[in-house]
Amino acid sequence: MNLDNWLNIKLSERKAQNLFRTLKSPSGLLDFCSNDYLGLARSKELTNLINDKLEKLNLPNGATGSRLLSGNSVYTEEVEQKLSSIFKSESSLIFNSGYTANLAVLSSIPQKGDTILYDELAHACIKDGARLSLSNRYSFKHNNLEDLEQKLKKATGKKFIAVESVYSMD
Repeated sequence: MNLDNWLNIKLSERKAQNLFRTLKSPSGLLDFCSNDYLGLARSKELTNLINDKLEKLNLPNGATGSRLLSGNSVYTEEVEQKLSSIFKSESSLIFNSGYTANLAVLSSIPQKGDTILYDELAHACIKDGARLSLSNRYSFKHNNLEDLEQKLKKATGKKFIAVESVYSMD
């Protein structure tokens, strides 16, 4: 069976099971499902401020590539230094999303023999980051300190506990 026929069969199966999804452009509705908790993505005032700043700085429209290769800028480094000052930290590092930040931290800092413990309702980025690391990983029951304590007793090496402030996937 060729690929087109196979894909059409699979799409038909999804439609029959009411699992077929399509992209929508909603308008005029209250947003209870995005990651834009503060409404910053829809703020005209913020958009104008950003555009004005970009125009004044004469920056490219986008990073142009990985920061390690061609996408770094003096402006980004200045913003990181400002954030370090605000948060009173030694340094800071800007990621393009929370997903990539969690993925990067959990896949690179914990090492073989260490343990990552994460809430069972944690976002996929936490689970994916833990999965990519060489460390042991265990989930614990949602917000259950007794279960976490039991898992901590089994943990080896350095112990990392990953939880969220808002469990947006629940």
